[in-house]
Amino acid sequence: MIKEAIKAEDKEYAKGVLVGKNFGNRSTGFNGTYTHQYTGLIGDLITHRILGREYPTYGEGIIAEDISINDKKVDVKSMARNFDMRDNWVHNFVGYQKTIPSDILLFVNLNKREEHVEICGWLPKQDFLDKAKFYEKGELRHRDDGTSFPTKAPLYEIEQHHLNQIDSVEDLKKIGA
Repeated sequence: MIKEAIKAEDKEYAKGVLVGKNFGNRSTGFNGTYTHQYTGLIGDLITHRILGREYPTYGEGIIAEDISINDKKVDVKSMARNFDMRDNWVHNFVGYQKTIPSDILLFVNLNKREEHVEICGWLPKQDFLDKAKFYEKGELRHRDDGTSFPTKAPLYEIEQHHLNQIDSVEDLKKIGA
């Protein structure tokens, strides 16, 4: 995994974007909260920064991709936790986003306590959908710690160790090639 500190400029840029844009208004429902949107933006911004690119300018309308790498549309999926990623922990993807055009899903863990992100790994979108465990909306999802919750939306989950690993910036630059 690539571990990268969240810088003050990442935080300020994300907050500035969210003052003028709400990414959480989805026609399918299951709208993202401010915190979810902020987490997603931080993952996007740091991915851009690691690749030596300018921060994106989020214009009007639907954003078709978070970033393009090797001429592939990459959807950056970020989750916030209080810990670093572990091999048996899952990354998830909300089923309502399945039809949004993208070629690759890139998974990011945001460690809130230590204020860094981990670029964890990736899969071609169709491979992810084929390999991930699927939960219908309302289905009971059981955690390893014995707790459970009903899913609020159709949900795909995959464990970290099933992803194509990213161990360096060079690995990140090669995804989808």
